[in-house]
Amino acid sequence: MFRLCGRVFAYNWRYYALGLFVFITFWQVFSVYSAGVVADDKLRTSMRQNAAYFEKAFLDGDVFETQRILWRIKNDNIKRITFHPVSFEGSKWIFKEAVIGNIYQRPWAQRTYSVSFISNGAELGTLEYVIDWADVNAFVFEANYVLFIAVVVLFLVLMVVSNLGSIRTILAIERSVNDINRLSDNSNTAGMSAAVKKNLEALPPDLLGVPFSQMTGKMVDSLQRTARLENELAVSKAMSDLSAQVAHDIRSPLAALDMAVKNTADMPEEQRLVIRNASNRIRDIANNLIEKYRRPDAGQVSQSVPSSTYVCLLSGLLDPLLTEKRLQFQSRPGVQLDMPLSPESYGLFASVQPVEFRRVISNLVNNAVESLGDKGMVSLRLSQAGGSVAISISDDGKGIAPEIVAKLGQKGETHGKAGGSGLGLYHARTTVEGWGGMLAIASEPGKGTAITLTLPAAEPPQWFVPELVFSPGQYVVLLDDDGTIHQVWKGRFASSRVGEQGVESLNLSEPSGLRQWVASNPDKVKEAVYLLDYELLGHRETGLALAQELGITAQSILVSSRWEEPQILAECQRLGMRLLPKNLSGLVPIRVNVAKVHCAPIVLLDDDPLVHLTWKMAAKGKGVELKPFRTAADLLSQIASLDKQAPIYIDSELGCGVKGEDIARQLHEAGFTSLYMETGHPPEEFARLKFLKGVISKDPPWQS
Repeated sequence: MFRLCGRVFAYNWRYYALGLFVFITFWQVFSVYSAGVVADDKLRTSMRQNAAYFEKAFLDGDVFETQRILWRIKNDNIKRITFHPVSFEGSKWIFKEAVIGNIYQRPWAQRTYSVSFISNGAELGTLEYVIDWADVNAFVFEANYVLFIAVVVLFLVLMVVSNLGSIRTILAIERSVNDINRLSDNSNTAGMSAAVKKNLEALPPDLLGVPFSQMTGKMVDSLQRTARLENELAVSKAMSDLSAQVAHDIRSPLAALDMAVKNTADMPEEQRLVIRNASNRIRDIANNLIEKYRRPDAGQVSQSVPSSTYVCLLSGLLDPLLTEKRLQFQSRPGVQLDMPLSPESYGLFASVQPVEFRRVISNLVNNAVESLGDKGMVSLRLSQAGGSVAISISDDGKGIAPEIVAKLGQKGETHGKAGGSGLGLYHARTTVEGWGGMLAIASEPGKGTAITLTLPAAEPPQWFVPELVFSPGQYVVLLDDDGTIHQVWKGRFASSRVGEQGVESLNLSEPSGLRQWVASNPDKVKEAVYLLDYELLGHRETGLALAQELGITAQSILVSSRWEEPQILAECQRLGMRLLPKNLSGLVPIRVNVAKVHCAPIVLLDDDPLVHLTWKMAAKGKGVELKPFRTAADLLSQIASLDKQAPIYIDSELGCGVKGEDIARQLHEAGFTSLYMETGHPPEEFARLKFLKGVISKDPPWQS
């Protein structure tokens, strides 16, 4: 019984507590108000009873008797009485007022009342009295707490008595819910109906009417459908997350593979084709996974065809389209479709309608494939010429005679396609011309056909990285959980020779490493460039969140394969961060900006005449002002004439036992800030010289 009562109380305790609170509050307020009214009534009655005695004491000027009478008038709930007399002829009263009771003040709880003191029709003065409602409330509560306890006990008894009928109902429903939850956890949706029916048999017969039974049946059906949907959604979400993660993980080794493909010039043609086809196949798998299990919040272009155009990254539109085409023609293994990306195709934007653009390219690729026999090659190329962007779709098929080429693109003109209407090329031409471009067809019988779409180049959006520009002495901090992408960047930096020009790179794989570096290098944080991956495996933080947390958004670039997702683009724009598609890591131009060091003459300290000759020739070719010195003494003798911001390059071995490190330290102590070691020794040997901005080779730093 106690367990059942406790269960009922657990369901309804809020309502019981509210009922008790309302009752006790009402009882207390009413009692306090009644006590105040009684105190006021008792005072006025006592005042009338003692009026004659008070008048005599007042006229005689007997202060002590007057106060004794006031004490008789006062009762327990009156805290203070003050008598203010009036001027009365014949009175011997000489005091301003008479006060009895406490003198402390409690403004928030005390209330002052006044009444005229009248005796035999004459007003003797005004009687002011104070009621302290806080004290009255405490007095009333002390008098009533036993009653309150009795009421609480009565409520508990009434609760048990009034809920005996509902206890069985609650327990039956609760057992049903517990059974349903247990069966749902075990994915046993078939047993839900039997479990509910068994528990409902314990309910009172008059409760189990037709509406209740119908409601219960519908509830069970809904629960079963919900359980099935939850299972299906869980499986679908798991597949989606797995596919997205696999596609993301593939992008990094794919970028490395693309880099390797570019360096296969000495490899036999057959092996180069195998590697290129393998790279394309991996890219197709990644693109297909992303499209098939695209996240619900990912940006998907509507299948309707709006008239407005958008500035689009053309390689981002062409890459997934080519994947679709390979899947479409996979039954023809002899047909190859390829789109080699090169530095010339990097960062090309045009204002197009994405759906229409893909439709145009898709039709042109279909035409090219149909012109082939059992085998052949269709190539897509993206390039820039002046202020225009060119997309070329070429094949090595049968080709077209010149007299027919001149007619193609007109409405109703077709060639080599049974039942063709010519509308595909006509639509492509008119669509491209509507975007301010043009379509050109070049073909030679027996050698193939090339169709080139030329579009006006659009300015890249602010979030896009047109090139990576570093400065001598600057740090490049790379954060990515994939070691393959680290190798890609190492290869890019090595081929761009940024290390030789004073740019240092740091490779990190965890957020903690980035936090530690930022905390340990406050002088380098604001000058560094950060290349941050969005997803970091095993960590909840994203590259965006880390950049915002560390206050480095202005110097950070998000390198991600999820660059097309609207929420990521919007967040980058909000934070002022730039964004680089990860598959373009191998193509983004990299250079070192030495313009900063050209504002003042460059100083060279080296004892090797051949180095002097090399630097002088390079400086003359680049228009750089060079001040060469062969000995430390010559340099130090002219130190007063040198700009403290001037870049100074010092050889480590200066002959006669003189070390360049010592000279660099003297210059640093003299206030020079742009000091570099120009040496053949590895940079690690100079790590202790924290004031150095960089360590370079013997080559002039302004040479690319």
